[in-house]
Amino acid sequence: MKIALGQINVKQGQPTENLAAMREMIVQAKAEKADLIVFPEMALSGYCLQDKWLDQDWCAYLESLNDELLALSQGIGILYGNLGTRPIGQAQRGRDGRPVRYNAAYFCADGQWVKRENSSLDGMYIKHLNPDYRVFDDSRYFLSGMEIAMRNQTPVEEGLRPFLFEKDGKTWRIGVEICEDLWSEDYALDVTDAYLKQDVDLIVNLSCSPWTLNKERSRDKRVRQHAASAQGAFVPLVYVNACGMQNNGKNVMVFDGDSTIYDEQGERQLSLNDQFEPECRIVGLHEREVLTRQPETKLMRALVSAIREFDKQMFSPKMKWIVGLSGGLDSSITSALLVYALGAQRVVGYNMASRYNSLTTKNNAKALAERLGILIREGSIEKIVDATVDTLQDYGYPQAEGLALENIQARLRGHLLSSFASMEGGVIVNNGNKVEAALGYCTLYGDAIGALSPIADCTKVQLFDLAKQINAAFGREIIPANLLPEMDGDRLIWEFPPSAELKDDQRDPMKWFYHDWLINQLTEYPGGRVEEIMDDYLQGRLQTSEIGRWLRYYGLDEPQAFVQDLEWVLRTMQGAVFKRIQFPPLILISRGAFGSDVREAQMCPETTKRYRLLREQILALPKPC
Repeated sequence: MKIALGQINVKQGQPTENLAAMREMIVQAKAEKADLIVFPEMALSGYCLQDKWLDQDWCAYLESLNDELLALSQGIGILYGNLGTRPIGQAQRGRDGRPVRYNAAYFCADGQWVKRENSSLDGMYIKHLNPDYRVFDDSRYFLSGMEIAMRNQTPVEEGLRPFLFEKDGKTWRIGVEICEDLWSEDYALDVTDAYLKQDVDLIVNLSCSPWTLNKERSRDKRVRQHAASAQGAFVPLVYVNACGMQNNGKNVMVFDGDSTIYDEQGERQLSLNDQFEPECRIVGLHEREVLTRQPETKLMRALVSAIREFDKQMFSPKMKWIVGLSGGLDSSITSALLVYALGAQRVVGYNMASRYNSLTTKNNAKALAERLGILIREGSIEKIVDATVDTLQDYGYPQAEGLALENIQARLRGHLLSSFASMEGGVIVNNGNKVEAALGYCTLYGDAIGALSPIADCTKVQLFDLAKQINAAFGREIIPANLLPEMDGDRLIWEFPPSAELKDDQRDPMKWFYHDWLINQLTEYPGGRVEEIMDDYLQGRLQTSEIGRWLRYYGLDEPQAFVQDLEWVLRTMQGAVFKRIQFPPLILISRGAFGSDVREAQMCPETTKRYRLLREQILALPKPC
């Protein structure tokens, strides 16, 4: 069988554009004599539509587009994802009382819906495993195949019958899955295994799976696990994923494509590009190719793709991106990503210096702008700082100093950026990183503003690596070496240590490398690992792990110092929730991004009994020699 893998850039909420992209690939597949073309999950509408799924007219419109694809199926099989709203037996309405909705795959060929073995659901498969964790809210909007079976008091297996695809005198038994159906470890139902027990010829998985760091390794591992469990009975698995960008309001998700055919051993035999780009390729079911991947550069490619697609889908092509260009690492990286994604003519940098800004960062900002070819506007905020301080005194307040003066500077910069954006008809980019967001090391209405936060899911340590990726991509030094640390034996050397530069001799309070690791541990799904971290410390496992060197470097191998630092991080993170819920949408690259991934409430949670016991035991440990 010749299969066309239709890896399209699914534009959320744009079914006409998506249908046009599908039509173009169908024409190509027919011209190249493909027997079947496969598209991703929710290929017509996009997956991340939030409460737009509650719009009944919209849902009816999406379902009506099935007729157009049915007409296009003359001479070829078409397998694609779309919404379903047709009542099925007793499944007339969803949990919310509205007409039923489900996430479906549709299969048509030669102008007909493809039959299924012993099933009344010809031409359609309903997703059985609905994810309800991290950014996923499937059960808020859709009934699963399992729930529909329960409503109708029928065996779940009836919804898992293979499609019978007739081609050239052969009947192909094809099991169809949708995304999460492959990831069945934590569910009572194993969809893949159910198909293998029915002697299918192949399994096709339609996905709209957001990329996160090392996601491809996790998927490959999962397929190998299925193959191992099958004990020689595994069949080829065709995985077709979306590419591009979709967002849910708080998180901007990228989709890398990486559509793949896995062989009977669960190993990759052929893959499309994982560059977040569309591709249609017609391949033989057992065709192989040498796979080349560059995972070390994928983070940069993900961020660039997200920026480019977010800009294309949200804004006009001439809109300027406004950057507060301090000359520090974060703003330098953000500027470089914007230029790489959109071109230098779309980016304007603003250096808004005060008496506390060093000559090093001011020179860095100017040199970076020259290397990137962007316009930089330079000025001082001293006059408006003084005017604000004077105005506060007019209201009866004393001379502003300390944190109040620091926040005045940050908010005035935010005010200026907003004014610059208005003058340019542009939007502001946010420069914050994940550690700053976690610890609230930012000022509301100051440096916490923006239309998009490209690096707010990246720790500072990840930015050190990203800076090197950027320099390699540009083929020259864009991010200056004086912003990156070096290790000299056990010493961490900074030519210019990270600083907000809001007062004299200021340094960021973070313990870099250790706090980066700790915040990832506390936020990565399923999160809440503080007791496990404490237990690892108590048992000595943390000290002998890779992070142990940073415990020793910062003196945290001393039990009291460890507890004090941990509690400072926990207290500071919880106290900063009110800032994060007002933060701009951020590009998701981890399994623990703030926003709709890590969902937070403003509260003061008490500690657990286990926490208090572990705390006592750690403080009773002897000091290190």
